[in-house]
Amino acid sequence: MSQSLPGGENDGNTFGGGPVLAAVVLLGLNLRTVVASLPPLLDTIRADLGLSATAAGVLSALPVLCFGVLAPVVPRLVRRFPIEQVLAATAALTAAALALRGAGGSPALFAGTLGAGCGVAVAQVALPVLIRAGHPTRTGRLTGAFSMALPLGASLAGALAVPLERALGSWQASLAAWGLLAAAAALLWSRRGATTRVSGPVPAPLRRDRLAWAVSLYFAVQSMAFYIGLSWLPSVLADAGYAEQDAGFLQALSSLVQLAPAFLVPVLASRRRSQEPILTGIVVTSAAAVLGLLVAPGATPLWMVLLGLGQGGALGLALILPVLRGGAPGPVATLTAMMFSVGYLLASLGPWLAGVLHDSTDGWTATLVFLLAVTLSQVLPGLPASRDRALRQTVGSEHV
Repeated sequence: MSQSLPGGENDGNTFGGGPVLAAVVLLGLNLRTVVASLPPLLDTIRADLGLSATAAGVLSALPVLCFGVLAPVVPRLVRRFPIEQVLAATAALTAAALALRGAGGSPALFAGTLGAGCGVAVAQVALPVLIRAGHPTRTGRLTGAFSMALPLGASLAGALAVPLERALGSWQASLAAWGLLAAAAALLWSRRGATTRVSGPVPAPLRRDRLAWAVSLYFAVQSMAFYIGLSWLPSVLADAGYAEQDAGFLQALSSLVQLAPAFLVPVLASRRRSQEPILTGIVVTSAAAVLGLLVAPGATPLWMVLLGLGQGGALGLALILPVLRGGAPGPVATLTAMMFSVGYLLASLGPWLAGVLHDSTDGWTATLVFLLAVTLSQVLPGLPASRDRALRQTVGSEHV
């Protein structure tokens, strides 16, 4: 008999061990392809559609903006519908929107990117809640698998974007092809039992909780650093003399390296009362990589590897913090939604600001300095978020 949990969920009630891992990984693979498939093709798209760097920055920021705007609706959504149904529906929306990007022209490109961003926005909040609500004894491993799947999807999208363009004949077809992966995720989740819900009253807002803000701002800063790099480093490398495909592969290499720390950090963090030493190592590694790109570009492959290690660790830490600090499924859902909302709304400014800096200076030095400053600033919210504390708010009350 499965164990009854707070909020009415059962560990292992939804899937067995292998199927849930496969479902989590497949869905996670889709949560970054909408963003990562674009940068290697961005120069070609800009030339074809006549987009400025600022407009391209807006295009890159659209999904991230969706992530922030839609996150607050998810806690109520997972109380009204089984989480498995929510995940199947969002994957189907993502598949349709990614296919729309292949219709051609700026309207379809922007609309498809916006629609896919909406699907991903809901899925990436709902999935951690499913892990905590349905599988509380496996949160570290499943969160690790989830966070590992994100850079794996980004790596595949970055590495295959240009080859797919050449094989399929256009950048539109290359972007649309990722809808097939999202359709597979929708099919898998739609065939699973719809049994996991979050019951009970909606937890009180966390606006006055300093720990909630620390967790949210840490996620914001590490996400901003990630999306600046993901959106613009291929263009930085291309201007430095790398071929378009080689620049895409270097970005993919950085994303691929993220897999190990993205999986290991949540597992290690879940076994420690404080995550401050982990945070310090993450920031030092990422900052050294960006500084290396600035002062020693001849060793770019090394810096991209280090950047992947740091950013993968930062992602893994960010995703496990709501589980460690929130406690029961209800507060975890509310904290996760706040983290994604605040985090992505702020992070969406990063690619746009980086594009503005490039347009203003006609070079990439200012953009890289900006990336370095954002990377170092992770310690400001990260240290309080990593200390052994819990939320001061409980279900139905402002403070305890």
